[in-house]
Amino acid sequence: MMNQQTNFADHLFAEGHLSDTASLQLKSLALEKKTSMLSIAMRTGLLPENTLLTSFSSFSGWPLISRTDLETWAPKVLGSLSTLNIEKTWSKGEGLALKEESDSLHCVTRDQISTAASEVLRIKSNLYQKPVIFHICNPTDLDVLFSLLDDSVANNVVSTGDLAHLRELAEEGPIVELVNSLLSQSVTRKASDIHIEPEEKSFVTRIRVDGIMRELQTHSKDKFDATVCRIKILSQLDIAERRLPQDGRLTARVHGETFDVRVSILPGAQGESVVLRLLRQDRPDYNLTDLGMLDDHAQQFLSWIQAPNGIVLVTGPTGSGKTTTLYTALNLGNDGLKKIITVEDPVEYKLPGITQLQVNADIGYTFASALRSILRHDPDIILIGEIRDQETAGIAVQSALTGHLVFSTLHTNSAAGAITRLSDMGIERFLLSSSLRGIMAQRLVRRLCPHCSAPHTSASTSNTELQVVQQAYEKFSHKNGLNKQPNFKEAVGCDECLHTGYSGRIAVYELFDVDDNIRQQIIQMTPEVEIVRQLRTRGVRSMSEDGLVKVWQGITTVAEVMTLDS
Repeated sequence: MMNQQTNFADHLFAEGHLSDTASLQLKSLALEKKTSMLSIAMRTGLLPENTLLTSFSSFSGWPLISRTDLETWAPKVLGSLSTLNIEKTWSKGEGLALKEESDSLHCVTRDQISTAASEVLRIKSNLYQKPVIFHICNPTDLDVLFSLLDDSVANNVVSTGDLAHLRELAEEGPIVELVNSLLSQSVTRKASDIHIEPEEKSFVTRIRVDGIMRELQTHSKDKFDATVCRIKILSQLDIAERRLPQDGRLTARVHGETFDVRVSILPGAQGESVVLRLLRQDRPDYNLTDLGMLDDHAQQFLSWIQAPNGIVLVTGPTGSGKTTTLYTALNLGNDGLKKIITVEDPVEYKLPGITQLQVNADIGYTFASALRSILRHDPDIILIGEIRDQETAGIAVQSALTGHLVFSTLHTNSAAGAITRLSDMGIERFLLSSSLRGIMAQRLVRRLCPHCSAPHTSASTSNTELQVVQQAYEKFSHKNGLNKQPNFKEAVGCDECLHTGYSGRIAVYELFDVDDNIRQQIIQMTPEVEIVRQLRTRGVRSMSEDGLVKVWQGITTVAEVMTLDS
């Protein structure tokens, strides 16, 4: 039974989970919001859910029930509510479920029960002469149980017999061959992602190659459940769960290469949609030229890697190659004389000689908490997968100011936008000006296929486009003392590039040093547009201009570079 001599906040304090101040704050909030302390602690993320529920279980004396066990209640709950003359809507509204056994009434709840619910249970207990045995569960798990009780969802629940049959189908030759073939074809076509999408009468497999989605095959719908089940088995996911998203991973060896495959499953109207991300374990060691950096950018970036301290930021949207650029930077900076630690979500590639940490928000191991720990681990270089909040940004700034070299990413549209974004997070401008070393923005464009690209014709490129390309190259060549002849090429298409005219991708960049001039503008809160204008005056190339130089060199096309402004 629940301890009457104390309350839940005091219990958390006694167990060492909360400080005295945090305990008082929890009591105050619960009183102000007129709700339970467990509910407040769960909603505010005061402690990890598992910690809170385990602690509440020891405080209340109510056993903690898992989702798997709770789902077995579904058939009995409906019957019990009917027998006990209790409305399902009342049960759901009170946040509890009842199951009648021969000698007791079992009640599972997400929290402490209300006075009204307590009275109803007392009456039912006396009426049926059965004691009430209480259980506690995760609120989300109770919501899942209630969804199982709804007729619209109950029809999708798979019986134990169906699951056994589905597992058998997933282990049979045709389905094993289908999944293996899908992986094989995707690797052959150099895909980064595989999408399995259900439709009304079939399911489609599509792959992403060089950032573009392409349909691979269409299959009969009767193979869909077994195909998804096969992927779930390989990635150790729950084959019975069809209502909630699931994430997992598996290792596959295809054509002599080993891949880490990240699996994401999302329930939809037609069934579960599956996405597999393919990551090569034996990732090639890129250099800056491989990435697409021209000589002046490469020299500038190398100076940042060799700096003793400061923050180096790489900005751009998801899928713009930021992680690859930073991994390359770490490899170049890993001379065996420095301690390098990364904090990532997730760790995409394993780097030799570097300590890599993966955050886990479910247990409270966030970027900020990981950073606080690794600063006591004597690092020279720190990689933060992404600066997402003020706390992480603040620790990154303090790390840079105390002699560490910090690499990280931000989701902004331009390099100058990183200054505004960090300022909006609450970082003081004078701290930014002192800690920032360099900022780079990047995007990816497709690289022309080396097997079939051909010299451009007047019909494929307008005079206006040619003039724009020439102007960009002249600006670049004047700054770097180069003067090469144009090498314009156009996409043609062949078997090697699947008749697209492109093979692989290359990055285009905009980067600048945070020098005394930029530091002064940061402190003076100069608008982003004015910073950009001054950067152009100083000869800093935009990403479009960098792309046009690569058009001049025959690496990509004007059409690809124009997508940067779309």
